[in-house]
Amino acid sequence: MDTTKLWKRFLKYGDESSYSAIYNSHIDKLYSYGLHLGFHSEECKDAIQDVFYKLYLSSESLSRVNNITAFLFRSLKNRLIDISRKNSRMQSIELINQSFSIDVTILDDIIDAENAALLKSKVEELLNSLTSQQREAVYLRYMHELDYNEISELLNINPDSARKLMFRAMKKLREQTANHYSKAQIMFIISLITSI
Repeated sequence: MDTTKLWKRFLKYGDESSYSAIYNSHIDKLYSYGLHLGFHSEECKDAIQDVFYKLYLSSESLSRVNNITAFLFRSLKNRLIDISRKNSRMQSIELINQSFSIDVTILDDIIDAENAALLKSKVEELLNSLTSQQREAVYLRYMHELDYNEISELLNINPDSARKLMFRAMKKLREQTANHYSKAQIMFIISLITSI
């Protein structure tokens, strides 16, 4: 059953199996997202538990939430920001944007160890040339397959801005690779970036 149907069943009937299915289908994605935002493992786990606890208790007031996936990502990000403020580790949301990174360890499984380090370095260099918001958008789009509306909600921008952000990020990646690599290498690198 898809997430939307599970969400509607949970809202309408309080169906705990639907709630569990939503939890199980999102836990790994949310945990990965929290880590990529720069938070520690325990903070991510605590924040995810807080989000789902609040979801369970407040389900009646969440009937207007249509997209549970986007809601969970946004709730997790907000909860992590609250935790970081409470712990006085970060003073502003801008620090979170600066710390967003994408770890490119999947490449180690794709190519041999010698070439992996070089290619990983090149891909990380390309990703680091993007703004923090562009990196986060690329991550959400290609790692979690969120659509532009969901990305726009998470980044607090409108859907057209999310499209432009992704377009500019991919254009920048293509431009940077065009000067150094053959067309085949460019397509390979972009496919690696988008499959991360």
